[in-house]
Amino acid sequence: MKKQNQYLRNRRLSYQIAGILLIVATVGFTFTYFYQKNILQREEAKQSAEAEEESTAASQTVEPNRSSVNTDTLQKDSSVTEEGGNDSAILEQEVLDQVAQASAITLHFPEELEWPVDGKVLLDYSMNQTVYFQTLQQYQYNPAVIIGASVNDSVVSAAQGKITSIINDAKTGTTITMDIGDGYQAVYGQLKEIPVATGEYVAKGQCIGYISEPSKYYTEEGPNLYFQLLKDGTPVNPQDFLQQ
Repeated sequence: MKKQNQYLRNRRLSYQIAGILLIVATVGFTFTYFYQKNILQREEAKQSAEAEEESTAASQTVEPNRSSVNTDTLQKDSSVTEEGGNDSAILEQEVLDQVAQASAITLHFPEELEWPVDGKVLLDYSMNQTVYFQTLQQYQYNPAVIIGASVNDSVVSAAQGKITSIINDAKTGTTITMDIGDGYQAVYGQLKEIPVATGEYVAKGQCIGYISEPSKYYTEEGPNLYFQLLKDGTPVNPQDFLQQ
């Protein structure tokens, strides 16, 4: 009988121990589950917050003002040398085109104009008295400077500006008009093979065309550049501003 009672007590103790272990295991599993779930929830909340911050920052980011252009870059690019003139002019044109697309250029008339072609003045500007035109065989007022040149000579822009028109004129042939700021316009006539277009911005010293055969109004004068300067639509003497 004692052995039977002892056996029952041991068996009951075993069940109790097994029950306790099962409870401990259940509690441990439950704790682990909720602990890991809590970690995952916090991680997801952190990622969601970071994503929201990035989204907010992106929505508040303002595109840089394309109209702001580094003045030092323009000044550096505008230095055209004899050795690297073409490359510098191309680079400067790219800068000017980018600025033009952003409507960022404010043109200002320069203190000096560059000679647009290398040649001798055949007919001076003269609006106070008439000058003699050999081809026409008569005296007329001259609202421009007629500069002698050779066919195919390169013609460059006297100042930075925006091309406002390119026309074919009976008197001055293919003619470019350019806004150069502060009410001034530069007009270049007797051209051909124009590498620029209306609306383009060009740099000072950039090629805008080549000397053509003269129109019938200038056959005796020979190949030349018709160069006119206007202020608010009125002719002024270009030689007052051309580099000496």
